[in-house]
Amino acid sequence: MRRSPWHSVLVLGAAAAAVQVLNRLSLLAFCRTGGGCLAKSPPLRLERVSLTAETCDEWSTLVGLRRTRAARSRLCRGASPPSVQERQSTSWVLPSVDKDVGDFHQVRGPGFAMVQTSETLYIFAPMPEGFSDPPDVILDLQNEGSYIRFVVEGKDVLKGNLAHSVKPGNQIWMIEDAPDGTNFAVVEMDKQTLGIEWTSVMRPEVSILKDYSKPVVELSSLSAEDEAATVDDTLKHLQNQRSNLQRVADGAAAARGNVLTLDMQGYELNADGTRGKTLEIGSAKDLRLDLGGAGFTPEVHESLVGIGLGETRDAQVTLGRRAGAMGGQRIICAITCNKIEEQSFPELNDEFARQVKRDEQFKQAGTMEGIPDEEEGLAKVITLQQLKEEIAREVRQTAEEEGRSTVKAQLQLLLKKAAEVRCDWAILSPEAIAEEELANIISAIAHKEGLAQKLDQDAINRETWDELGTPDAGESQKEVGKDPAREFQASHRKVLRKRTTNAVLNWLEERMTFEDAEGQ
Repeated sequence: MRRSPWHSVLVLGAAAAAVQVLNRLSLLAFCRTGGGCLAKSPPLRLERVSLTAETCDEWSTLVGLRRTRAARSRLCRGASPPSVQERQSTSWVLPSVDKDVGDFHQVRGPGFAMVQTSETLYIFAPMPEGFSDPPDVILDLQNEGSYIRFVVEGKDVLKGNLAHSVKPGNQIWMIEDAPDGTNFAVVEMDKQTLGIEWTSVMRPEVSILKDYSKPVVELSSLSAEDEAATVDDTLKHLQNQRSNLQRVADGAAAARGNVLTLDMQGYELNADGTRGKTLEIGSAKDLRLDLGGAGFTPEVHESLVGIGLGETRDAQVTLGRRAGAMGGQRIICAITCNKIEEQSFPELNDEFARQVKRDEQFKQAGTMEGIPDEEEGLAKVITLQQLKEEIAREVRQTAEEEGRSTVKAQLQLLLKKAAEVRCDWAILSPEAIAEEELANIISAIAHKEGLAQKLDQDAINRETWDELGTPDAGESQKEVGKDPAREFQASHRKVLRKRTTNAVLNWLEERMTFEDAEGQ
């Protein structure tokens, strides 16, 4: 925290823009819990010389000081500006601290603001106009640093359980001036757990609104027909991967399933439907198109059925959003066919199955796991029927995994609806706030149902260290960052939340009932 005399720059004279520097002294009134100010005599606040500029005080942030003369004039003619207490904390200019806090979450709550480092928490509350001398500030920590009461001039700023504990006995408060001249009561406290990043100052309040212990979830099953269709689609995909292209016979026209090589030229569309000026957009060379497959609209595919080698056909298309200013406009594309090829697919037989298995095992051989022991030599003897059965097993396994994911997602949604979270969160994205709220609901239920006490803390710590030691992508070994304590706490929170979530969801799964997707 800045604890030395400071300088404030006042702009005097709108036309001359002359800058004068006024040295002003600020006395830091350090106080401890219940002990009052450290100084034996009441703190002395020095009278400041009052300078009057040609314009009125704009009660704004530093950015606001750059308003135009007209804007300043309108403000001066208007009503009295609101006090800093009446303004939202997001507009406050805070006193500076002598540590780097820019890389950490900040909180701007009603009547207070918070910044932090890995070790320290700073809380700011604006002092009212004409505050008492000495300042009437109470800072009280209880319950081993987990409960706070912070009062400024008789008004509670913070009262209740902190999000995490701080070290009792080390807390101090002081009166500091922000760059815009606003007086703040500033609390400095040491975190009990170094490196932990606070996403709120006060502990989130979780209220259970309804019973969650007997959830009903929808469960969709994989029918025999869907399984067979998925197996057939997989075999077709494997065939496509191993297809060969060969030119069609001379004079043959393009048919669905052929692969065309095309040139395209875009033109403006005249009112009578003819070509206008040439366009750069809608033009391409040697474009490959699977006729009847993906790419272009169905109308364009239909217009190219039957096209011959060297033939040019016009097709009207509507430009998409990627076309910028021309998005949504209709143009003409002149499409010339340069090559027509037909796909030759391998026959579905035992040899095809063995080729698929050889390709699969070739990829497996290059991995750490290698080829499974039970599949050694399988590529020489596998049959098409065995390949179909293997694909079917994988389809069922995938369906089961997706079903479990769907169940977990439904349970999490039910928990969100069964509880309410009230909290002044840090400046986070909506997605991060939703994640924090769900994590706090799950944590509250884990404690309520006695599940939190059953978590293996030693296993959590081991998994945390394992995660910390895992190299990132492109690293041969894990690099230690500049703030190891923060990295450990971030990994620990991730592991703890994962295990807590699994414990709660598993507990709910034991009590849930199913209904099919149609509600039967």
